[in-house]
Amino acid sequence: MTSARLMVTTTVLTILVVAGSVLGQPTHPPLSGREAGASPAAPDPRISLNLKPAIQEVLKQTMQEHLQALQSIVAALAQENYEKASAIAHEELGFPKHHQVMQRERGTPFPKKYQELAIAHHQAAEDLAEVIPTKEMKPILQQMDQTMKACVACHQAYKL
Repeated sequence: MTSARLMVTTTVLTILVVAGSVLGQPTHPPLSGREAGASPAAPDPRISLNLKPAIQEVLKQTMQEHLQALQSIVAALAQENYEKASAIAHEELGFPKHHQVMQRERGTPFPKKYQELAIAHHQAAEDLAEVIPTKEMKPILQQMDQTMKACVACHQAYKL
């Protein structure tokens, strides 16, 4: 298996792990605040966003769209369709998506830290969109890693 193929496989597996906390209950205990071997029944240390049910559904939809975008980027990269991958990173994960989501959330107040994490995620996606056209898999995957780390940081800190 080539190094680039291994990196893409690792990226896909990471996306699947993130999916657990995006689409429902985490498939594993949150990584922060837990020691190896800690009881799986330990309390969830994440902060609840305390959202109204309608806004929870909006946020779930957004997270599902983000997950689908990550999968689409990986698929486009696997097909060496760099233009498509870059466009998806910008349009579906970058600031255009952020502005679209803000309209759907109808002015719902979110904690400042949550907002900072969201901006970091969208900026990482914009940086990904910029590096993809280079067609250099190592920097592309490094930036994909940064984008996904931004996702994971938020999911480790907050829950619905």
